[in-house]
Amino acid sequence: MTLRGPADAIQYACVLEATAPKAGNVHPVARFDDLCFADFVTAAELASNELTRPATGLGDRIYELVLQTRRKTRTNVNLGIALLLGPIVFVEEKFRQSKEDWTLDRWSDAVRSVLETLPKRQSQRIAEAIATSMAGGMDGDYQPSDSSLDVESSAAEEYDIMAGMREAKDRDLIAAEYAGGFRSFFEEVVPTMQSCVNETGDLLSGIAWTHLRLLASRGDTLIARKNGAQAEQIIREQARQCCIDFEKDRNVLHIAKFDRMLREEGHRRNPGTTADFVAAALYVCLRMHELPDVTA
Repeated sequence: MTLRGPADAIQYACVLEATAPKAGNVHPVARFDDLCFADFVTAAELASNELTRPATGLGDRIYELVLQTRRKTRTNVNLGIALLLGPIVFVEEKFRQSKEDWTLDRWSDAVRSVLETLPKRQSQRIAEAIATSMAGGMDGDYQPSDSSLDVESSAAEEYDIMAGMREAKDRDLIAAEYAGGFRSFFEEVVPTMQSCVNETGDLLSGIAWTHLRLLASRGDTLIARKNGAQAEQIIREQARQCCIDFEKDRNVLHIAKFDRMLREEGHRRNPGTTADFVAAALYVCLRMHELPDVTA
């Protein structure tokens, strides 16, 4: 398959992520009461359009994507994807000159540079996007100690999104990427995707295996927000044991049992943040020609 550029790669990465049978997530034969595979397909097309819109700032792109997604799907299905892919796509467009001189290190450095020099207006727009999404579990322990950094009240002018991300970095994986210049994303998440696809020899299986390994090693912010840090730690340990058991006997029954548990109680244990990282890593792999039978 040949992809014509970043827009195609965004759409393909998002659809691939939603298609793979990842534990606890929506996919073509597993839906939630309020969310289905078709919503992800719609969101993928919107992401493709809004994150590559010419002559627009980073914050404007993220805000418009979140706004349009809520209008079309009535969910915040791709807030995490918008926050992760937004800077990744933006800096590639701005700095990538050729395939030969573009490395993961250069990509990471470019993201850090753009985030550190983010104009006030674009910072505010990212904050507005998060507030507009009405993401669940943003109260209680997930409220900042400094009320001025409460993104839910970001209607005030000149909200400093980077200050907010630094304040939240110890309790939110996406905030940690903003605070750290996406270093762990490029050094840990993308290589995990590359190795899992190579290990399994199958793209969708590799995506699902990536998801499980990332959940085991990094945990999941959405699970923690909805269930608490202790419950999230238990799920991380269960994911780690699933990885050990599967590597021992290649029996998917361990993963199937784990999947059923994640879907109980109205899918409160949905590892949605991990899925967002998977989509972003897929985009990078596509653009770096690291996936089989795909040219981007």
